[in-house]
Amino acid sequence: MHPFWGPVIRPMLDALDAHTVVEIGAEQGRTTRLLLERASEAGGTVIAIDPKPRFDVSAWGLEWGTTFQFLKARSLDVAGRLPLSDAVLVDGDHNYFTVRRELEVIAASAEGHRGEPPAFFLHDVGWPYGRRDLYYDPDSIPFEHRHDATQAALHPDREGTGEPGINRGLWNAAQEGGPRNGVLTAVEDFLASRPDQFESVLLPGWHGLAVLVPAGAANRTAVRREIGRITSAEFLTSWAGLLERARILASMPATQVSPAPVDRDRLERDQGLLD
Repeated sequence: MHPFWGPVIRPMLDALDAHTVVEIGAEQGRTTRLLLERASEAGGTVIAIDPKPRFDVSAWGLEWGTTFQFLKARSLDVAGRLPLSDAVLVDGDHNYFTVRRELEVIAASAEGHRGEPPAFFLHDVGWPYGRRDLYYDPDSIPFEHRHDATQAALHPDREGTGEPGINRGLWNAAQEGGPRNGVLTAVEDFLASRPDQFESVLLPGWHGLAVLVPAGAANRTAVRREIGRITSAEFLTSWAGLLERARILASMPATQVSPAPVDRDRLERDQGLLD
């Protein structure tokens, strides 16, 4: 999710004046660190959730202190008892059952305490998992809510599975599309169950990002301005240029990504584009 940080997520969090932010799916901690840097500036808190983090949680706790809280758990095991948050980044298990329940449980819990759900940022609403379930652990999904899945490759021109393709080592739903299949389908069904409660924006690229902002969000003027910015022709043109640059960088050998002398800031941005 970190490629969306500078252009979309950070500005929207600032517009929302978000102090408590939940991150579902921390993995290596790239976006987590960006959230923590912002939280340390704004006096906020980041609550990260991941059953198998790929960074030293204890060391991060010492580094960030009370700004950082970590829950080593599956999101659905803790979603109903999370503190109230201003925004939630969802980038965990990319399947309909998990994402729909993450949204429902967190929104309902917030509404029960203050009447307003948080804003949501959801990754992987584009191909390949917008319309196809991924199960990191198929046995964790109730059988009746699970599609037939196989460890086989995916290709954008094929609804089934098979070579050539990507993500062949993951448990992918055998068929793309249909009811209750994929992250975008979960988002759409959640929004349909709560008409007029959220304003939503879908951005393509890097597997897609959905931004759901509550209609009654505080700082409405700033939030509306930010929504207008990321849906404008000017922004989408610059976004397309950024995607094209990422495509070009991805086609280069690693040793050619940054020319000498090395521009450290540009190198970090390039790495974000490629990851």
